[in-house]
Amino acid sequence: MLKGEIINGYVILQDFTTAGGGLSKWTFARKGEKEYFIKEFLSPKYPTETSPGSPKSKERKKQECEKFENHHKNLMKQINERCGVGGNLVVTLDFFRVGSTYYKVTEKIDVASLSPKEIYALPLPNKILILKTIAHSLNILHKAGIVHGDLKPENVLIKQTRLNYYTTKLIDFDNSYFSGNPPELSEEVVGDMVFYSPELARYIQGKENPEKLTTQSDIFALGLLYCIFLQGELPDFPKKYAYPCLAVNEGKELKLIDAKLPKKLKKMVNAMLAPSPTERPTAEEIFETLKNLDLKDDDELVKVPERKSFVETYWEEKEKKEAESKSSKLKMTFSKKKEKTTEETEASLELEMKKFEEAMKIIDEMTGVSESKLRGKGLKIGKK
Repeated sequence: MLKGEIINGYVILQDFTTAGGGLSKWTFARKGEKEYFIKEFLSPKYPTETSPGSPKSKERKKQECEKFENHHKNLMKQINERCGVGGNLVVTLDFFRVGSTYYKVTEKIDVASLSPKEIYALPLPNKILILKTIAHSLNILHKAGIVHGDLKPENVLIKQTRLNYYTTKLIDFDNSYFSGNPPELSEEVVGDMVFYSPELARYIQGKENPEKLTTQSDIFALGLLYCIFLQGELPDFPKKYAYPCLAVNEGKELKLIDAKLPKKLKKMVNAMLAPSPTERPTAEEIFETLKNLDLKDDDELVKVPERKSFVETYWEEKEKKEAESKSSKLKMTFSKKKEKTTEETEASLELEMKKFEEAMKIIDEMTGVSESKLRGKGLKIGKK
């Protein structure tokens, strides 16, 4: 879909892009007076009459798509009913299929283009506010019995408030499921393995019962996320393990070790990284701990400079690159034309020289005396 086209009543405002979209493309669209975020799923593709494949394979794909569709619609209904629309959870407002392609619509959020490293560089009270709003959002979801299933920096939007503080919005519930009821097939579990809980890793390996996949699986992922925001990196673990969850399942301990952080905060994060789900605090307990955290007297919230949103930054960079690309193409075209002009000029001069030489030969033949011979006799050839 391109800018200006209409899909299911939504007017596309920019061409779809895959930037940061994973297995999807995204853009913004307008319907009525409001603007929305719209996501196009790259898979699955619903088999139409013109789709390739045998009737049997089409039927199989159709069943997979119907399962995918039912999951998203049911999840959208349950989250919206149990958690409500608005607040710090960016929930799905519309889900539909056009042709073979599925689309999801959420509210448009103007978020600050803030990286994990930039969050780490913030004063501690500002970081605590970010951690607190994430825990609050997750608590709402967990009280509804829903596991987010894909907590990672990319799914935590950083929003700048009117008072110039940073808060968060939780997005992307595509991989969510009800507590104790994960996808039946472990291969249907997706997400970033860096943030998998130990029990989720065991489930994928066929070594864990599905009932063990509860909301506490999110708490482990949240603990890893907190480590990145508080100490600038994941907790240390032996490099022979590809992911933290694998190290934990081999008996290794993960810890937040930054000595400058309050002991109560470190104790909470380290409990979040416990191997057993029952040993981890709940999202509500995490929120209460952060809310009641005693900071030093000189640790106060600092107002941050107003900055452009990710949306503004992304499209400005995109337009800049397109302009640079056009400029580069124009330069190449001009250079080629210049080369072509030079080649044509040289060819023209060469042709004129040949014509001149042929004319001189004719004159020589007519007079019987060449210019060189006349010069050899000491005679000067001058122009009248």
